[in-house]
Amino acid sequence: MAEVHALPEPSSRPGLSRVAVFSLHTSPTASLGHSANGGMNVYIRQLCVGLSQLGVATDIFTRSLAGEKRVEQLAPLSRVINLPAGPPELDKYRLLEQVPAFTEGVRAFMAESGLPYDAMYSHYWLSGMVACALRGPLRVPWAHTAHTLAVVKNRLLAPGDRPEPEVRVDLEGEVARCADLLIVNTQAEALELVRAYGVRQERLAVVAPGCDLGAFEPRPRQAARDALGYAEQRLFVFAGRLERLKGVDVLIRALAELTAGGTRPELRLVVIGGDSQSSGESERQRLATLAEGLGVARQVTFTGPLPQERLAGYYAAAEAVLLPSYNESFGLVALEAQASGTPVIASNVPGLALVVSDGRTGFLVNGHDPRDYVERMRQLLASPGLVEAMGARAARRARGFSWDRTTERVHGLLSDAVAKSSGTALVGSGSSPAELAGAVGVAVHPIPGQLRQPAAVSVH
Repeated sequence: MAEVHALPEPSSRPGLSRVAVFSLHTSPTASLGHSANGGMNVYIRQLCVGLSQLGVATDIFTRSLAGEKRVEQLAPLSRVINLPAGPPELDKYRLLEQVPAFTEGVRAFMAESGLPYDAMYSHYWLSGMVACALRGPLRVPWAHTAHTLAVVKNRLLAPGDRPEPEVRVDLEGEVARCADLLIVNTQAEALELVRAYGVRQERLAVVAPGCDLGAFEPRPRQAARDALGYAEQRLFVFAGRLERLKGVDVLIRALAELTAGGTRPELRLVVIGGDSQSSGESERQRLATLAEGLGVARQVTFTGPLPQERLAGYYAAAEAVLLPSYNESFGLVALEAQASGTPVIASNVPGLALVVSDGRTGFLVNGHDPRDYVERMRQLLASPGLVEAMGARAARRARGFSWDRTTERVHGLLSDAVAKSSGTALVGSGSSPAELAGAVGVAVHPIPGQLRQPAAVSVH
C-alpha cells in the first residue's frame, strides 16, 4: 500500500471526528489465516473503512513486523500506523513485554502529529493495556472489544490445548473494569464479563459484527466445484487458523468414519488456513499425521491461507462448511459461508449459535463427538435438495448482518460516549490507568494538545 503521512480533514457529525484505534498484535492489512490473523483483522478493517465513509478519521496503531515505522493508507480517512516494538517473531505471550515500547511509540507519534483524538478504541487485551496507559494523557472516552476472553477459553479448552496464562486473565479483567465502554459480539459475552469481572451492564453494548455481502454471495455449486478442479467430488470445507481450539481433528475422524471401507471415495475435506504454531507445535502437521493414520490423507487437502476471493469460491462449492470449534466469540466464517448460500454444521457455542439457525440454515452440534458430525453430514448427502434449501435460507439470514449496520451502531456508541463526557471521573471500577499501566512498566506522559478533562461515560 502507498505510504501517506496525512489524512483529509474529517467531516463527521459533531462530537466524533477522529478515533485512535489500537491493534497491537495484528494488523488489519495482514494476510488472513496466517498466525494470529483472522476475524479481528476483518472486524477492524471493515469498521474503519465504514467509519471513513461516515466522515470519521481513524488512526490504527499496530506493531511493525518490519522493524520500522510505516504508514499505510486503508481508506480516505483511515490509515494504519506500524510502529516498531520488539523483534518480529514473537508469540502473543511474549508481546506483553513489548507493551511499554509500543505505548511509547504511540505517544511519540501522537505528540509529533499534534492531531486531536475524540475517542480511543482498543481491540484484544494487549491493546487494552496500551489504551489504559494512554487514557490519562489523552483524557477521552475509551471503548474496548476483547474479541476472545481468557476465562471462556480456559473453561472450554480443547484436549491437549494450552490454557491462557493467569496474567492475561488478571489484566483482561482490569481492562474490562477500566474501559468506559465494552463493545461485545454477543449477549453471552456480555454475561461472561458481568459474571467473571463484575462489569456493570450499563457499560456493555452488544453489536454483532457484519459480513462483506458483496464478496460472499451465492453461486451455482457445480460451477464453483468445476472452477476449483473438483468437478466429480463433493466437498466439505473448514476455514480458520489451524489450532486445537478449532477442532479440525473432529472433522478428520468424521471423514474417516464416513469413508470407512473405501465407501464415498468422492468426498473431500478441504482445510483452509495457516498453521498457528500454538502450544509449541505445528497443528497442521498434527492433523496431517492423524489423517495419514486414519487412512484418509488422500481425501484431506490443506490449502494454507487463501485470499478472500478464492475463499468465497470454496464456500460456494461446499456441501457444508464445518466449524467444530470449542469456543468462538463470533462465527464470522459461518456468516460468510451462509452468505455464499452454503449450510453450516457447527458446534453449539454462543458465537456460532448466534449465526447458524439449527435445522434451517445448517446444524448445531452439542459436544465434539465425530459421530454427531457424521450424522449431519450424511443427512445432507442423502437428502436431495436439502443442501440447496438450507443454503437459500442461509443466504437470506446472512443479509441481516451487514458491515454498514455494524458500523452505524459503533459510530452511534462512540458518538454518545463523546457527547456524554462530563469531566468528572473515570467510569471504570478497577485500577486507575496509572496503576494498571505501571503493572507492566508503562510510563504515562502527557501528550501535547491532548490535555482534556477525564471523561465519565454511561452508555445504554
